[in-house]
Amino acid sequence: MNRTSLIILLVLLLLASQAVAQKPTTDTVRSRIGFLVGNFVTETRIPPNEQMLNGGTGKGTSIITWTLDSMFLAIDQQGSNSVLGKYKGHGMLGYDQQAHRYVLAMFNNFGDRLTYTGNFVGDTLVMTTRVPMPGMAFDQKLLWYREGKGVMLKVFNDIGKGFELALEEKSMRAGKKGE
Repeated sequence: MNRTSLIILLVLLLLASQAVAQKPTTDTVRSRIGFLVGNFVTETRIPPNEQMLNGGTGKGTSIITWTLDSMFLAIDQQGSNSVLGKYKGHGMLGYDQQAHRYVLAMFNNFGDRLTYTGNFVGDTLVMTTRVPMPGMAFDQKLLWYREGKGVMLKVFNDIGKGFELALEEKSMRAGKKGE
């Protein structure tokens, strides 16, 4: 083997080892979203805006569990708030190995069926989607992160003026009797 072939082989081995080192493992992907798992009581705050001058508040529950051999999170949310009324939502959150991003499919009792995609920025899971509405569509962004012993979800909408906070939900782990 001549010197040029040896150098090319070493470069290819180095590039291949870097690609393998940078590819997230299933355990790494799971550990990143593990903070979302649990039974939670939620407090929702909808800030005042042009459509809802007084904003609103609400309470509910969120149960998030591993499913399908711990490859996905199953999300079951229920709540009620002073702006939207009763809310029920079901979703699945997982990691798309081919696209190298997280995917969240959410369905709710309003008939919405949204698919969000995104990734972590630091310790925050940032996901976006385009929300179809009659006569218009807008962009929506979710931020999920740990806050103390709980989890914070912030929802931002962009209806052409940049992203503005539309809803924030603080989830605290539901304690068992005696805790």
